[in-house]
Amino acid sequence: MLFSFADSLDYLLMFFGTIAAVGNGMCMPLMAMLLGDLIDSAGQTASTKVLVHGVCEVSLKFVYLALGSSIASFFQVACWMVTGERQAAQIRGLYLKTILRQDIGFFDETSTGEIVEKMSGDTILIQDAMGQKAGKFIQMLSSFIGGFVMAFVKGWLLTLVMLSSIPPLVISGALMIKLIGKLASHRQTAYSLAATIVELTIGAIRTVASFTGEQQAISNYNKSLIKAYKSGVQEGLATGLGLGTVMFILFCDYGFALWFGGKMIIEKGYKGGDVIIETL
Repeated sequence: MLFSFADSLDYLLMFFGTIAAVGNGMCMPLMAMLLGDLIDSAGQTASTKVLVHGVCEVSLKFVYLALGSSIASFFQVACWMVTGERQAAQIRGLYLKTILRQDIGFFDETSTGEIVEKMSGDTILIQDAMGQKAGKFIQMLSSFIGGFVMAFVKGWLLTLVMLSSIPPLVISGALMIKLIGKLASHRQTAYSLAATIVELTIGAIRTVASFTGEQQAISNYNKSLIKAYKSGVQEGLATGLGLGTVMFILFCDYGFALWFGGKMIIEKGYKGGDVIIETL
């Protein structure tokens, strides 16, 4: 499990961090609701005094929401980052203890550079997953659920129509994540190999110099860097293509929602603010 090394203090930090992440995630649906109220207030055919009063009330609610969001964001990031750092430190200590218990044959098969690279690189990835990304995931999940609940309450028909864009968004996003993960793994492997070459070359520099193997070491190192460079370029292209596809589907969905929302305003008596809430 990801949180196998958590103690009671870590669970307490994760508990408060989860509450803060849920509260922070709910701020986005609430912001959309306040924006819809602001549009409805600005669209009223009332006197200027009533219009200004309604807009001021909604603006003041935005200030309260900003204060709540800032407090929730602070506790979310602080709690999850602290517990991630604590658990990662324990993982590093146990990793080193496990390495020192290995037989001598293990060190003949595995280079020192590879051990150091895995100890530093992999634990950083685990720490990121246990810390900031875990809190971000909870925040996004609460925004997703809260947004859907609010959208169905405000207008279920338009919400059902907008749900048609979810399958292409999920498919394109899943393909992008899978491809990026595969390319990132190749790039990490190439950098690990390059670090091993440097460690072996510098550690035995006298032997390398006596056999004039400097150029061969440089050539092997450059080959590893070229593999890492190609994987990085491919990862960037895949990220750009995937993100562009997702944004294209998303903005097409926005355009369709505004068009269909206009029909709902005319035919079903929807308010402009309700359409904005469901679109956002």
